[in-house]
Amino acid sequence: MRDEPEKDEQREEAAVLAPADAPDAEVSESPAPETADPLPAAPEAPAEELPGADPVAELTAAVSALAEQIREHHDRAAARERVIDKLHAEVERLRAGEQNLLLRPITTDLQNLRKDLLHQARALPPEPTREQVADLLESFALSAEQALERCGSAPIRPEAGAEFSAREHRAVKILPAEAPDQHERIALVVSDGYLDTTTDRVTVPARVHVYRWSAPTGDSREQEGMNADV
Repeated sequence: MRDEPEKDEQREEAAVLAPADAPDAEVSESPAPETADPLPAAPEAPAEELPGADPVAELTAAVSALAEQIREHHDRAAARERVIDKLHAEVERLRAGEQNLLLRPITTDLQNLRKDLLHQARALPPEPTREQVADLLESFALSAEQALERCGSAPIRPEAGAEFSAREHRAVKILPAEAPDQHERIALVVSDGYLDTTTDRVTVPARVHVYRWSAPTGDSREQEGMNADV
């Protein structure tokens, strides 16, 4: 009977010790808990906008600056137009002055020629001879020639029998030459030409008649021989 109370005491001690040892056993035998997925990061809060200038005020300033540039452009364009008009007027004035300066010698010569013509018309005899009229006209032609020379234009006076030059002469008529030495020779002078003394260029070629030699053919030679026999 004494053994039973000892067994009971042992049971009580085991019951007392069991709760304290149980957690360790369960912890060691149970598997490790799985790691949970990380939570998504919370979105960052938008940064607060810094206070800036008024957009309407910026647009107004830009439009004002553009309008100022346009006004300055118009002012510069108007100034350029005034300068161009002034230069154009100055060029026209200089051109008129140069024209008067260039025409002054010939104007003076024409005035003198007119005076001489009126004087000769009053002094002309009632029945002038051919020689008198010719001398009078030649004197007027000489006055005109002097006026032209002062303007840089000299007459070209070819002579009959001189060699024809395509640079100075213009053949207005071709005449058959009687001999080979007459080929390309001036037969008659219709009018004089004119030479620019400044550039040494012919401005008006002289109008002339020119001889041209053509060698006789065989038929013509035979005909000439028959005529000689007759």
